[in-house]
Amino acid sequence: MNIPEAFSDLAEWFMFEVEEDIPEGQDYVAYAIGHLDESQKKGAERFIDGLLRQELSDRELIDIWFRAGARMGFAKDADYRVVLIEVLHRLRGD
Repeated sequence: MNIPEAFSDLAEWFMFEVEEDIPEGQDYVAYAIGHLDESQKKGAERFIDGLLRQELSDRELIDIWFRAGARMGFAKDADYRVVLIEVLHRLRGD
């Protein structure tokens, strides 16, 4: 699967090293989205929407997550899907 640059640009902000840089009242999702321009947001939104529509397994989503450049994982395999859904909702302004 080809991972678009827009999604990699988002995923790269998921790293433990930035935790102290995240402003109070924000979380990793808001922080990562805040580093994208409008074009990148639209590209990431389209890609995540497509991933979730494919009903990929948790393991496939984990593989894509780390191949995109994320350096932070989550406790449960299902958490990756939850985070992607949350990112998608926020990108859409839900």
